[in-house]
Amino acid sequence: MIKKIYIFICLLAICGFAKSQSREAARYEIDVKRYDLQYDEREALIRSREFIRLDPTYYVGYLYEGVFKYERASDYLGFKNCIAPLKKSIELLENEFGQKLSATYNSREEYEPLNVVQFDYHRLVFCLMEVYSNLEHPDSVINLMKHYQSWNMQRDMLGANNYIAWTIHRNRFYTKEKYDFLENSIKENDKKALSYLYKSLSETNKKAELNEKIFSPLAIEGDRLSAYHYFSIIYDYEQNIDSAYYYFQKMEYYNIFPYNNYAIFCFVNGDFSNADMYFHISRARESGDKRLKESEYFNTIIEVMKGNPVEGIKQMSEVVRENGSSAGWGWYNIALARGFLYNGQIEKAEQHLTKAKNFKELHIGTTWGQSHYDISIKFLQTIIDKQKIAEQKFENRNYWMSLKSLTNIANSKISFFFNQLVLLNQLAANPEREEVFFRVFASECTLTFDEIMLALRDAFSNKYFVKLYEKLTDTDNRKYIKKYLKFYLVNIYNQRGDGDKALQLLDKIKNIEYIDDEYEILFLARIYELYAGISETKEKRRENLLKFYYIYPQLVPYSGLQMSFRLDVNSDGKNKTEDIILKKLQNYNIKIANKKEIDVPKANITFSNDGKTDILTFQVLDSSGKTIVPLTKLNYDDVNSVTRKLAYGLFKIIEPALTVNSIKAPDR
Repeated sequence: MIKKIYIFICLLAICGFAKSQSREAARYEIDVKRYDLQYDEREALIRSREFIRLDPTYYVGYLYEGVFKYERASDYLGFKNCIAPLKKSIELLENEFGQKLSATYNSREEYEPLNVVQFDYHRLVFCLMEVYSNLEHPDSVINLMKHYQSWNMQRDMLGANNYIAWTIHRNRFYTKEKYDFLENSIKENDKKALSYLYKSLSETNKKAELNEKIFSPLAIEGDRLSAYHYFSIIYDYEQNIDSAYYYFQKMEYYNIFPYNNYAIFCFVNGDFSNADMYFHISRARESGDKRLKESEYFNTIIEVMKGNPVEGIKQMSEVVRENGSSAGWGWYNIALARGFLYNGQIEKAEQHLTKAKNFKELHIGTTWGQSHYDISIKFLQTIIDKQKIAEQKFENRNYWMSLKSLTNIANSKISFFFNQLVLLNQLAANPEREEVFFRVFASECTLTFDEIMLALRDAFSNKYFVKLYEKLTDTDNRKYIKKYLKFYLVNIYNQRGDGDKALQLLDKIKNIEYIDDEYEILFLARIYELYAGISETKEKRRENLLKFYYIYPQLVPYSGLQMSFRLDVNSDGKNKTEDIILKKLQNYNIKIANKKEIDVPKANITFSNDGKTDILTFQVLDSSGKTIVPLTKLNYDDVNSVTRKLAYGLFKIIEPALTVNSIKAPDR
């Protein structure tokens, strides 16, 4: 009996040894095959299955499966599918190689055998952390970072404290009631986030001398730079300009310099020229990245501010085509809606806004969350409703005599008041309303100063806004932004019926404040628009209306102001619709000036027929002969449609196109 037991034990030992030898052979084969195997290659997924089959207890197979899926993920389901293999790989690695994670080492030679495992572990934890963050599971991010820190590694190559700080800042507007890792106010949350960044620097510096010998001084400086990156973001958000600039300077000469964040910093402080330059650099460097490119979104804002929404539309349309329905697609459609809105194409704007509204956006790599997304859509929808009312009044100067126009106006007003009420309630419940939305040009604001003003101007007479903007004009130290806050006060005084006070403050803004004649065209246009409405004399109002039209013609039809044009009409005699169109044009809120009024814009209109279809060609020049609206050709068979296209075309509201002569006016 004893002999049989002995034989059985020997057999088990032999089997165990054979199994061990087999596992070692399998792992050797896996390690050889993974050499130079890139995670984002299609072969990586195929190899991952082979590795798991060779040895399901080895973490490497699940590593390649999880990281491959992470690299390819671009939507909610894609990121969700990453979780299982990443967690499985982490679990297997920790169970078998935990001692290597906690090991201490005094030289590069001692560290080298641990290098692959430590590198793999950092990659796995980073990918899983990103997945949780992209899926808006911040509590899982914090738990993962705390678990990672529990190994007490000699060098925190991941920067766990930095990611904890980032996660706290990203969710700063929530409280302990929602996430237990937070405090109960934005100020407290950002203070806590900053404390983790200081802790990160302290721990890096404590072990710097030893780790520099093992990894190199540049690598350890990189750990510090990671903390500087988040310092700059939080201080920029807090409008602590000196501190934010200090940390941007520390990163300036390294290849990790955050061009996008620095562009936002410049933008927030009214340095629009440098903001534009750094956004361009950022867009070039971010090529191929699957996350939302804030620089692309801001480009449309800058083009709108420059009075060139068509350029923003062209560039953003290309971005949408290139990115497809991946992360950022909803934000890009909001940007397109803005471009079309400021190009006077209200229907197109609403189409893109509806696309954004119906899209499940993933807010990857940005502090912009779902609340920013929803409120941006609501702001633009409120403006669109308002513009629809103005559109009816522009298209029928005697709208009060038309049942159809009155019905359309009534429906748009109902929608406007409803959406504005919802918007005001959203803002009332948003703890960032004053610092982000009402202060204008905040680092987390995804709207232009003009959109905030247009959506809320009807509510500006409320005492809350009066008190708020009188306070902000005194306390805000950004010298190039202060004029915008004063301009809000002008609108407030005007809404309250105090035209004299509004005019006095408007004079101070126009005559004293610096206004960039390249990047602040929208601001200047709004100044001229207000002057055209509240100036004391008819001559002044007329003079400012002309200035308003010449620098931003697309805004004029929605202002309620009536623009004058001299018409120079030519015909080849083959087009029989000339008189009908010119008569219908007079239904619009446009004044046809006599030929003696040489200071108003001149519209050259030509009617012709090519033997198949009627053709209308038009162009608008200012009094000096400078082109305001380029030569535009319309083929048509419906006089109502072409008259509408002509009426809006006189205000440069025409479809963006690559060549001037092929521009098509928008359909209704």
